[in-house]
Amino acid sequence: MHARSRAFLCLLVLLATATLGIGVWRALPAMQAAASDVAVVTAAVALLLFSPVTVGRRARAAYMTFGETAGVLAFAVLPPAAAALACSAAALGLVLTLRTSATNRLFNAASSVTAAAAGGLTAAALQASGTGVLTAAAVAALVFGAVSHVLVVTFLSIERGRLVPNFGAGLRQLAAVETAGTVLGLAVAPLLMPNPTEGWRLLPLLLVLAVLSRRQAQLAAERDLLDDLAVATQDMHLSLRHDEVVDALHAHAARLLPRSGVTIRGEPPGPDQVGVPVGDGASWLVARSGVAQVGVPTEERVLSGLATAARHALENARLHRRVEEQARTDALTGLPNRGALVLHLDRELARAGRHGGHVGLVFLDLDGFKAVNDEQGHEAGDALLVELAGHLRTATRTEDFVARLAGDEFCIVLTGVSGQPECVRVAEELRAAVEQGMGTAGVGVSMGVALGPEDGADPAALLHAADLRMYADKAVRSRRRTGPRSSRTETDSLRG
Repeated sequence: MHARSRAFLCLLVLLATATLGIGVWRALPAMQAAASDVAVVTAAVALLLFSPVTVGRRARAAYMTFGETAGVLAFAVLPPAAAALACSAAALGLVLTLRTSATNRLFNAASSVTAAAAGGLTAAALQASGTGVLTAAAVAALVFGAVSHVLVVTFLSIERGRLVPNFGAGLRQLAAVETAGTVLGLAVAPLLMPNPTEGWRLLPLLLVLAVLSRRQAQLAAERDLLDDLAVATQDMHLSLRHDEVVDALHAHAARLLPRSGVTIRGEPPGPDQVGVPVGDGASWLVARSGVAQVGVPTEERVLSGLATAARHALENARLHRRVEEQARTDALTGLPNRGALVLHLDRELARAGRHGGHVGLVFLDLDGFKAVNDEQGHEAGDALLVELAGHLRTATRTEDFVARLAGDEFCIVLTGVSGQPECVRVAEELRAAVEQGMGTAGVGVSMGVALGPEDGADPAALLHAADLRMYADKAVRSRRRTGPRSSRTETDSLRG
């Protein structure tokens, strides 16, 4: 809590304490003269305050507690001081049942007592000026409700440092609710004014109203919560990446439990916290405990629903990533396939276009692979390809990208190269390392080198250039096997 809001709360508590003391002193004569009337009216006011009603759904829902109805009833039947005390006592009873923090209870108690005192002063002033009892009671009830809501808005605005959102819409809703409650109070109050003690006959009916209305409010809150959980579940399941699921989980948790300080962390909840594991238990969804409103399910139920949805969404994200990896991985060698190679080349060429630099591409093909397949069988050929993939991984840097294009064709994307000479040098070193490692297999390696973006600004063009140079190198090597050729001619074939 900020220092300003803490100071406001302290002033409000002092004001409420003073007004409560003065109210008790002024109400003593009326309480002694008609104790049964005060008791019956206080009980009726308490039951009306304990009867929340929800009209509409979600953002357009209106919430009533019959506070204005109770106010009209109290100020019409009892003297102003006794009526204010009855409203204060009933409101304090309601506050004690709230499952919320001590600070919220203290604020609700102080604001209710202060608002009741404002209503009592209004009723006393109007009655003293000759205003009719029902009219004075109606105005006092409106003041009782208005002051209570003004104090809430003021406290929240001080706490947040800005006016509460949707203030205009809330003001219109408040006016409609207070008007409806006041009209209902004007209809009920005349029934008790002749003989307030006989009002005990209404108490069973008000008790049934309180039980049913609280159950209706609880069902409405749970229904809205289920709707919100369904939206959160759908949103998380539409996210196909792990980080997107976590972001969606955090956003919806903060929206569903706005005052709970929901966080996602790697350790279980501590004291005064509730939490549920997410996924394999490496992460926890944690919130402060004890902040749920009357009729609203506890944080554990909300967190449990979100965590369950997140677990399924994270599993879907893992499956999606696995499918993507399988779709871009060569099943035989475990290397990236042609699709993954094209995507990687596209990214590297785009980066080179933005920041400058070069992208080297080495196109590699086995010499004599067909003979191995024909003479030793396809299993031997597959084993040869797997062996070649292992040598390529070993002979290249971690930042280079090795992929199997098709058949016995492989590609290596070289990052951070200075130009064509370096690419050719790396390709020759790679050829020597691979042929040394596979010397007993009776195969050789033909290579072609291309440099992007000079030889091609897109993956297809760069692959085509490297492919042509690989075939040129293969032709040179074929002629070399049939007659002596210089090493310079072979190197030139790599360059094109």
